[in-house]
Amino acid sequence: MSLAIITTTNEGNILAADSMETYRNAIGDVREGSQTRMKLFQLNSRVGCVACGISFLENKNIHQQILIFKRLNNLENLSVLKIVDLLYDFFFVKYQKHLEETAEKRKKEVEGRGHKNIETALELECIVIKSKDATGKSHEQSFCLPIMELLVAGHDPDGSNNVYKITIPDPKAKTGIVKKMEDTQCGATWIGQTEVLIRIIRGWSPDIKKLRIIQEIPDKKREELLRQFDDQEYLINWGTMTVQDAIDFSKLAIRTTTAIQKITDGTWSKPGSSPGVGGPVDIAVITPEKGFVWVKKKSITVSGGDMDIDSLPDLKTVRVDAGDDDFHDLNLSEK
Repeated sequence: MSLAIITTTNEGNILAADSMETYRNAIGDVREGSQTRMKLFQLNSRVGCVACGISFLENKNIHQQILIFKRLNNLENLSVLKIVDLLYDFFFVKYQKHLEETAEKRKKEVEGRGHKNIETALELECIVIKSKDATGKSHEQSFCLPIMELLVAGHDPDGSNNVYKITIPDPKAKTGIVKKMEDTQCGATWIGQTEVLIRIIRGWSPDIKKLRIIQEIPDKKREELLRQFDDQEYLINWGTMTVQDAIDFSKLAIRTTTAIQKITDGTWSKPGSSPGVGGPVDIAVITPEKGFVWVKKKSITVSGGDMDIDSLPDLKTVRVDAGDDDFHDLNLSEK
């Protein structure tokens, strides 16, 4: 899954994300795909984002898709909200296409089992398939894809600070785009596998609300009980944090989640889980004075040496006349 955090202090935004990628194989097991997946991205000189959830769309990982998004849009002088709006539209179309293609694939699998009268419906990230087998018995199956979450933070051209959350496939006008932090606010926002972090900060698991004994308490008393539970949350002075404090907090949250997931296998009430947070922690800082600055970023390592592939020049495509009205594309390094 992932864990990504944006911590907003009076000095700026600190973005952090882990590097683990997981997938579900043919027999349903959750497997580790990589410990070096990129989930933190620079969008322009003063805006960045972190991503969690679905790893691939159109056979490209999210890092590749972000690079395409940046090539298609001139982001430098746009407000954070405008970038968020473009980012939502870009990924929503690709996610919806992936959902429809998956639904068609699932439908063919049902047809292959001899089912008839097949009806397919899409409900946010879930695919619902209704059908009848050879005996006329009705069947209903539900398949849910991982959602996509992004946190976007940075400064508008006028210097104001903003933090937004994108959730796909939630409708844009409802919870698809939510403002998480106003210009003068300080605090932290997190996405992905947040259970360990929430337990540490709040002092209790949100799953407590689902317990039958809690649900059976009369409404008024239950509300009062949950309010008293909320009083167990740690008081954190986000506004007095320095950039270094926020970096330390982000690393602590991600490293602790990694460690707890490694030695646990769910809870007594919900046994069975798979680690989804791990690998190097990427960190970036965005300040009004310096803009987006990498603090820690994964590099490609070969024989002990590091290489930052993003620092290399992009290839420039040119068209060359090869005769007979045919054109060929050549990739040349920009000098």
